[in-house]
Amino acid sequence: MLANLTAAKIAEIAFGGVIQGAVGKVTEMGVGKLLKELQNKIRRKLQGNPEAVKAIVAVEQGSQSELTEVTRYLDAFMTLEPGFAQEVRTLAQQIQVQINNTQDNSSRTQTFQNQEKLYYTEQATATDMQIGDRLNSD
Repeated sequence: MLANLTAAKIAEIAFGGVIQGAVGKVTEMGVGKLLKELQNKIRRKLQGNPEAVKAIVAVEQGSQSELTEVTRYLDAFMTLEPGFAQEVRTLAQQIQVQINNTQDNSSRTQTFQNQEKLYYTEQATATDMQIGDRLNSD
């Protein structure tokens, strides 16, 4: 799975939310810290290249076209430094998994037992909750 995350996907995960204005939603999903870590890791790696820094600044100001430039520079470093590539892929995957888990809440079940009854809840959607109980036949 890690090998499938390309520089383009990682750049999109790291900086795409800035362009789309989804930074607040990402923070609500609890991945803000991981996202900052990924962005900082990429910035530190690209800081020696003034053109790359300029592209990152433009992306942070909303430029969609400069995301392609950031991707190009990121891809070059990922190719040259497999350790760096592994680090950013791992962070990006953690962010992606956490976002997917937050968005897919259609079948979460919580159970707890109180003496003779086993209680459970199933959440079909964020606005539709079903609550039930059943007798414990042990």
